Amino acid sequence: MNYEEAKKFAEKLTQDTGTLHEVYEITDDFFYVMRIQPNDAPPVENLPALPTIPTISLADMMAREYVANWLIDGLIEQSDLGLIFGASGGGKSFVVLDMAYCIAAGIPYHGRATKKTGVLYVCGEGHSGLQKRIKAIHIDKGCTELPNIHITTVPAAFIDENSAIAIQNTIKAIGNIGVVFVDTFHRNLGNGDENSAKDIAKFLQNIDLYLRSIGVAVIPVHHSGNDSNGRSRGSSSIRAAMDVEYEVKKDADNEIITVTNTKMKNFEQPKPFSFKFKPVAESVVLEPTDFIAKKGSKKPLSGNNLKALQCLTKSLDDFGIEPPQIIRDLFSDSPQNIPSKIVSIEQWRKEAYLAITVDSEPSKKQNALKMAFYNARKALDENYFIGFHGEYVWKIS
Repeated sequence: MNYEEAKKFAEKLTQDTGTLHEVYEITDDFFYVMRIQPNDAPPVENLPALPTIPTISLADMMAREYVANWLIDGLIEQSDLGLIFGASGGGKSFVVLDMAYCIAAGIPYHGRATKKTGVLYVCGEGHSGLQKRIKAIHIDKGCTELPNIHITTVPAAFIDENSAIAIQNTIKAIGNIGVVFVDTFHRNLGNGDENSAKDIAKFLQNIDLYLRSIGVAVIPVHHSGNDSNGRSRGSSSIRAAMDVEYEVKKDADNEIITVTNTKMKNFEQPKPFSFKFKPVAESVVLEPTDFIAKKGSKKPLSGNNLKALQCLTKSLDDFGIEPPQIIRDLFSDSPQNIPSKIVSIEQWRKEAYLAITVDSEPSKKQNALKMAFYNARKALDENYFIGFHGEYVWKIS
């Protein structure tokens, strides 16, 4: 094929495809036809830039002076994703409403400065008592004007993207909202399972995409785990995602409520502080007290719980592997806590079935072992002895 024939071939290819082609090179009977930029195409310099991820150089980062943007000085920052948890009837909603009122009114929160901003209170339960509680707080604070607090009349479903978008639209429609309290986490999760790391990941993704992206802090209110010591209910990935976390606990003897920080990712942990109830109008409010409830020490393990933990240690020694990246990523904010070894839950179960004891008829022994292992695993997880993700488990040091 000569040059003229190659040129005709390139022209026909252009007609057939609608894309301009040109002979690039011809040597003996070999030739190359290449696509070239059409005459009416925009210049290369005007084409859209390829997508990139924003970065900052270390030099620029170190040159910045970080100034904390506190909603409540030393407790909650404007950008925080925080959790406030406690037992049912333990006073956590009183604590949260008190915080919300002080932020919205721009008045000190029991001696701590606040940043005045609007509050959206996503209420999933207890609407009937909410009016009396807020009215009592308003009377006690002595404010002449009602603060900028807006309360939803129906729960949200944050696992559902459309629900998260609706909350974002609500925030924008109200205007000047700086913090969203979600009371309770469970009632506003939707049809998700709080014990599922996958469902919690979807919840957190929607919170990040549609709430934190517009500059609001998000503070879910959650229940304590059953028989737990300083931990919220549900998947351990809930706590792992939080910037700040507080436990609210009521002393059974004197009804003193103590708020204890259980996680503060970027700053020094504040000391516990306590309140007592003071009757106001038809409800009660929180009044500071110097009494600090002492947290009980963790009970030593015994019985099948201890045996299960011992079996996990043996399984890790005999069959443990280094954690894959998907598990290492769970500790992006605390790499020092990445487990050195993990093992499959099934391998741990096999080991534990040989050690734990059950009082059961032979025909029912397998089901009894299954239940005993489930209870032991649950107790160890709720008391921070173990962590798990997917099919793997590890010891928390």
